[in-house]
Amino acid sequence: MKLNKNKTTFGRHETFPLRYGWLTKGVEVVGKYRDIFHEREHENAMTKLGIGRNMVNALYYWLQVTGLVKFEGGVGEVSELGKALLGNDGDPYLEDEATLWIVHWLIASNAELATGFFWFFNHYSAPRFRDKDALQSLEDFVEQELGIKRAHTTLKSDLSTLLRMYSPVASRGGEDHLDSPLASLQLVDTEEGYGYSSLRTLRPFLPPVAMHFALQQRFADQVGQQGNKQEAAIPVRELLYGGTGWAAPGAVFRLTEEGLMTCLNQVLEHYPLTYELRDTAGLNQLYRLTPPQQPKDVLSNYYKGKAV
Repeated sequence: MKLNKNKTTFGRHETFPLRYGWLTKGVEVVGKYRDIFHEREHENAMTKLGIGRNMVNALYYWLQVTGLVKFEGGVGEVSELGKALLGNDGDPYLEDEATLWIVHWLIASNAELATGFFWFFNHYSAPRFRDKDALQSLEDFVEQELGIKRAHTTLKSDLSTLLRMYSPVASRGGEDHLDSPLASLQLVDTEEGYGYSSLRTLRPFLPPVAMHFALQQRFADQVGQQGNKQEAAIPVRELLYGGTGWAAPGAVFRLTEEGLMTCLNQVLEHYPLTYELRDTAGLNQLYRLTPPQQPKDVLSNYYKGKAV
């Protein structure tokens, strides 16, 4: 979804990074007990989920951010996306690396419910940084770009949780970090004697379906916001750098220009009737040749072994 300064969220994860098994367990339990996360049922939720009270609140948040469960008045319903991604016909045990890349995209592209994460992957471009410098940049972004005020402690919590969730060095984050599935994507690293790095690289093993999923969601979201006006193309530069308020797959997946082009060409090979790259008047654009698929359909086709 597009960044909207009137709809932002920071720090609702209770400082708990997403853990292995949380999303799957959440989807499974909500499928059986729709009111499991209702405020009056927190004791029950702690028992059935096997986690503490604050962790229940964190899982409630991560289920919303990823869109795997829709809540209304504390009552949840597993979304079609949730069923396709983590249902019996999907990848409930996160055995496919593509699943993790897609979960990452769902978080980093959610400007409304995970604004700090959206900022980091779509706006913060420093390849190497110290946490205090990144925090200052986040505070500047919130104040100058969004024109809002958020507590220093809230923004610090958001950044700290992000770094613990994506950094592969468990000892820096303590016990809470040991089960963070997104650390394996190596999108954030630690550098001894300096701080952190988040480098754009070629990433030749990025699963084409992850990029396809991101592109289809991007096209679908834009069409939905624009009503009947269907935008059939996106400049490759916009996919690489963003800058229009939409999440940029190249930035979210930390790809260099060559890495993005390589991945896009792989997507074109896997989905030949869906996209086309054209250079018109010096502007390289990605065109969609068919109406955008629903994200759940992209996943269903992939997990069933169909590439259409």
